[in-house]
Amino acid sequence: MIKRLILNLSVLILLLLVGHIAYAAELESIDIGDARNNPGSTQIKGGTYTIKGSGNDIWGNADGFRFAYTKVKGDFEAVAHQVSIELPNEWAKGGVHARQSIEAEAVNAQVIVTGGGGGGSQLTWRAAKGGASNEFMDAAPGPWKDGECWLKLTRKGDEFHSYISEKGKEWKDLKSTTVKIDAPILVGLAVCGLGGMATAVYDNFTITQNGKTIFPLAVKLEGRLSATWGKIKLR
Repeated sequence: MIKRLILNLSVLILLLLVGHIAYAAELESIDIGDARNNPGSTQIKGGTYTIKGSGNDIWGNADGFRFAYTKVKGDFEAVAHQVSIELPNEWAKGGVHARQSIEAEAVNAQVIVTGGGGGGSQLTWRAAKGGASNEFMDAAPGPWKDGECWLKLTRKGDEFHSYISEKGKEWKDLKSTTVKIDAPILVGLAVCGLGGMATAVYDNFTITQNGKTIFPLAVKLEGRLSATWGKIKLR
């Protein structure tokens, strides 16, 4: 009887500890800017993220889009596998996004897939709050929106570098830019329908620092049993 009570107590403590650790890997999902007028959604199932987003654009002086993100301090590498993407308008887009805050005018940098200009992938950014957005046009033209691909955004100091790959092995360099963003920075997946509702499906979304994965957080429980945490908090 005493052994069973001790065992049950040990399991309870372990679960509480795991719950506390898992919170650090929680994603928040929110509609930014005017996307609130046509709310999107974010679902996670078995490590697959299905994100629906509207909004006016991730461009200009203010943004409107769906954002699923976590907070990161310091340098990082964020990678996502685009399983599929449905874009209702030419310049609708989706990809890996980093920004200072959830304010529509916040500074940001992102690597995205878009249908604009005949289709392609590019690095875009806003270096000053409420300022103009910029891009490296035609960095990777092609039908990226019509199939699977991998996107990568890295940060080293104030430099943000973007890449795209067909298989996630050989990466095409989409150039880099300098954007000053104070810690913590919001890093995640962004989808914008540009007046309509875009739908993107991603998996293998990871954020690493110094070779160590900080999202999703895998916690070893006992023996070979492990759990990967990527819970969504809706707002």
